Amino acid sequence: MVTRSWGRDGGVGAHVQAAAAALAASGVDVHVLAARIDGEERFPGVTVCRLPRIGDRRASPQERLGAYVGARALAVHFHQLEDPGFVDHVRRSAPVLISAHGYPGCTSGVYFFEPGHECTRAHGPGCVPNLLARGCAHTRYPRTLPRKYLNVSRGLASFRRADRAISYSSAVDRHLAANGLQRRAVIPFFPTVPPSGPAAPAHERRVLVAGRVDHTKGMEVLIEAISRLDAELVVCGEGRHEAAMRRLAERLGVAERVRFAGWLAPERLAQEIAAAAIVAMPSLWPEPFGLVGLEAMAAARPVVASATGGILDWLQDGVTGLAVAPGDVQALAGALGELLADPARRRAMGEAGRALVATRFTRQRHVDGLLEAYATARGHWQGGQPA
Repeated sequence: MVTRSWGRDGGVGAHVQAAAAALAASGVDVHVLAARIDGEERFPGVTVCRLPRIGDRRASPQERLGAYVGARALAVHFHQLEDPGFVDHVRRSAPVLISAHGYPGCTSGVYFFEPGHECTRAHGPGCVPNLLARGCAHTRYPRTLPRKYLNVSRGLASFRRADRAISYSSAVDRHLAANGLQRRAVIPFFPTVPPSGPAAPAHERRVLVAGRVDHTKGMEVLIEAISRLDAELVVCGEGRHEAAMRRLAERLGVAERVRFAGWLAPERLAQEIAAAAIVAMPSLWPEPFGLVGLEAMAAARPVVASATGGILDWLQDGVTGLAVAPGDVQALAGALGELLADPARRRAMGEAGRALVATRFTRQRHVDGLLEAYATARGHWQGGQPA
């Protein structure tokens, strides 16, 4: 596996660590090549090697790969490192797969015009007027857009050279298909935070949200919804809009009911999930997957989430939780209030979610999917010329 960082620095980091550990536990010899190593977490069967220049396009392949130059492997799996020239070099020795953890064909990266209105177009010159005129850039700094556009073009070139593009939801798979990628595999995630023992008694009025504290995650919408309810909110995460969210809570008079817990270690996050009555995912952008929701269901907690993106692959509306229109404060407050007032329904939804995870979103199914993708990629690599 080739990645920019080894560490739980977000959903991607958590997934890379969990997938590496799961593959190793299945008997695969896993080597992770990372530009940065954060933390001391290691797993049996996983060798982690720091190669500071692995993401440096100015460096030669020898400088980037160090002792791994020319190393042969069943497959080389890239995570958040898209460089067509580097892919071509690595493909001389082994098949290459690249994971799409987001929307690699979107210049803004967030893939929506406004909440609930996802973009469906392929990357290309037609993006330019939409970025400028329709507001899908979602930035106050348009001068960065030309560089971002070129970076996306380069990233898609990497995916087209690879032997397989891996996504984790139908939403991202649709995006890859719209950009003309034919060699694709969808391999759903599995929970990376182990549940905190047996389902613990929840705080009856507590709602939890976990993730980056920024606009696209819908934190403003959630805090406004909480202000309309007799409920408390725990925010697990950090982000550039945290100060603004604290001010919003003060302005709405709910500061004493909103606790900002910061980034938490997996065990601590598991405890917070177990202590919550409901886990919320009020995202405005189409989440590529929404891993926290899966972890909530594994802990038998119902989820109230925006009906957008990859969330709809695992959230069964009315069964494992409730789906609401993204950005709709009234709908979010209504769904949260409905479940907060009905403990029996919460418990039933939590158990349904736990059963769904146990059957459809397991480590073994993920490992089986990866190994099948690696074998298919190897067949393509052996049977054809570089893409």
